[in-house]
Amino acid sequence: MSQQVRLLGAMMALWLLSSCGIGTQHWPSDEEMKAFLEAGPIEPELDVTGILSGLPKSGPYKVVAGDLLEIRGAGGFMSTGPTDGTTTDIIQTRVQDDGTIGIPLVGALLVGPTNSDKLGRKLTEIENIIAGAMHPKYLAQRPAIVVRVLEPATVKVAIHGAVEKPGVVELASDELSLFGALSAAGGIIKASNLKTGARVIRIHRPGQELAVSRQVLPVKGLNVPFADVAFLGGETVEVERWDPELFTVVGLVSSPGAYPYAPGQKINLMQALAIAGGVDRIADPPYATVFRKGADDQIVPVTFEISNLAAVKAAGVAIRPGDVIVIEHTAGSWTRSLIASVFRAQVNFLVDPIRR
Repeated sequence: MSQQVRLLGAMMALWLLSSCGIGTQHWPSDEEMKAFLEAGPIEPELDVTGILSGLPKSGPYKVVAGDLLEIRGAGGFMSTGPTDGTTTDIIQTRVQDDGTIGIPLVGALLVGPTNSDKLGRKLTEIENIIAGAMHPKYLAQRPAIVVRVLEPATVKVAIHGAVEKPGVVELASDELSLFGALSAAGGIIKASNLKTGARVIRIHRPGQELAVSRQVLPVKGLNVPFADVAFLGGETVEVERWDPELFTVVGLVSSPGAYPYAPGQKINLMQALAIAGGVDRIADPPYATVFRKGADDQIVPVTFEISNLAAVKAAGVAIRPGDVIVIEHTAGSWTRSLIASVFRAQVNFLVDPIRR
């Protein structure tokens, strides 16, 4: 029994020596860090051209050329003769390219867009314009007029990819934007799990070279575009489906494997190790090597110290999608693991006779 006790004591002393060894601190050189930071996937750049200008204005609808209007007036407002005041006149008229509508008796009235405004009058303004044209020239009393858009003019936008109802959608003037097109297509597919959602949205403008017509927008939270974008009609919208991007942790961690890296997420080296269950506490490996693919498909490996005070510095190392983190044995970690294994075996050997 005393021999086993002496062996355990020797192993404990060796354990302390391996654990207290200072070792040589390691941190990448400036050249290594430069190559490491320049490698890896690049997030799409935000193209802000045309994001804010020309967006549909909120508020009451304003007519545009091509809108079909229905005009109602009580008391026979279209008649210049005697009426009993109970009839209702209904006419339909379309807003012409010059912004006018045709009203019997009074002729053309300007209600649509002018050169200074892409949108025309509000419906309440058109009601006042018609009533003012009828009274007092044609009617003794000012008529009550109600105008509604019977058939709004629309333009077509093609939308495909990660939306609920891909295809060609028709947008009215107050819907003519990216948000309107996404809404008409049922929205971006719901990010209820890691197989859905969108990463970026690409907008192709009609009548331009592809190189200058394409506009790229990131997607926040897999479902929300970074910003709204004004459309003119004829655009093609490509909603790129989000395929889960991964980072991988292998070696001396509790739960090695591949883990999802969501768009917009920021993970540092120590957080990545924590996601993998943390490093093996017994082996206590001092280093982590991050393998990252460069633009030329060459692998760029960089080793960081993760033990003791170096862990604070390692928390500033950003992990990117596609990175592979490897925690390997060193002489010290291998010694600690071996001692722990032998120690457990010896303890079981000593305890067994007592149990029996």
